[in-house]
Amino acid sequence: MENIVPGVNIMDIRPTEDDIQLQDTLNNLNGKLIHITKELNRDTDETTMTLSRANLHERPPTIDGYVSPYVLQIHGKGRIGTSSAQYEQIPYEIYEIPLTNKLHTHVQPNHISIKTEDGTYTITYH
Repeated sequence: MENIVPGVNIMDIRPTEDDIQLQDTLNNLNGKLIHITKELNRDTDETTMTLSRANLHERPPTIDGYVSPYVLQIHGKGRIGTSSAQYEQIPYEIYEIPLTNKLHTHVQPNHISIKTEDGTYTITYH
């Protein structure tokens, strides 16, 4: 699915108040264990990591538009569940959530939900 909004240059997209609140909420959890569930196209991935920081990141657009130019990067050591019920280290200790097609973000105590056009990301923490 292509992300084209008439009259809007993708590079003009800036963080919303929700995006900044999300980043701040996660940065207040530095050093804590978080659990990320990604539900995308009838597939569920599970990631557990010790959060070191979070930041909003903008990258140049790709030719095919496959990679989101606007992401939330969650940094930390952890592991991601694979389809064969095995666990692997998180590559480069960075987990990315695309925010370009974000529909809404809901922050509650111990729970964050990010819904995009493609799927849902749930972050839980204690």
